[in-house]
Amino acid sequence: MDLIERKKVIEVSVEAAKNRVPVIAGAYSTSWKEALELIKFSEEKGASAAVLTTPFFFRRPTNEGLYQYFSNILSEVKKFPIILCNVPIYSLIELKHDLIESLLLKHKNIVGIKDISGKPDSITAYSGVFEDLSVLIGSDRLVFHGLNIQCDGAVSAIASIFPDYVLKIYNAYEEGNIDQAWIEQESLTGIRSLLKRFPSRAAQKFIFSKIAGEESYVRAPLRNLSQEDKDNLQFILEEHGLLSLD
Repeated sequence: MDLIERKKVIEVSVEAAKNRVPVIAGAYSTSWKEALELIKFSEEKGASAAVLTTPFFFRRPTNEGLYQYFSNILSEVKKFPIILCNVPIYSLIELKHDLIESLLLKHKNIVGIKDISGKPDSITAYSGVFEDLSVLIGSDRLVFHGLNIQCDGAVSAIASIFPDYVLKIYNAYEEGNIDQAWIEQESLTGIRSLLKRFPSRAAQKFIFSKIAGEESYVRAPLRNLSQEDKDNLQFILEEHGLLSLD
């Protein structure tokens, strides 16, 4: 999406939520100026916080360069809550503890860390070192692990189409039924495995289309589902009782 479209998504999301739940806006960009613009827009429109990732494309910049990137933004946004995001699978950069500690000394509006590494050890380390920050799980298959180490939440891609399956893990865990929570986690992981047979973003768009009754597509360089893909995905969803698409 271009910048105008991203702003529209933020604005519509805040309006749809109507203060019923917090809206955390994504401010991902290789340009700190663009990220700053998205954060300021999010604050103006009533979002609750914004997520900042390490910049992608650049090949392993130094800690000094990353510190300057984040500081350029945070110096302009002093009160709006910011969640730093560790996303090495896309940016090739680990959000290191010493960098976070340096930023925390100067910028008091950093409130959390989101981890999309998919590594339990990484999430556990963040949770143990930064006890005053909210730690959010960014991997569907690690929701149970996050509950076990007392993380503060999960940002789940699959929850956007099958939210009940994520909530089942949380509800069982909160009720003290730990074994059932693990069973629900395995079920969620299984659903993710089913969807991985197809281009993931296109599969999600297909399911969204069926829910909303309005066709939706992905853009290049992503690939849309072929008709054969759509037929197979619909069959799998119905066979496993995940969604009635009639």
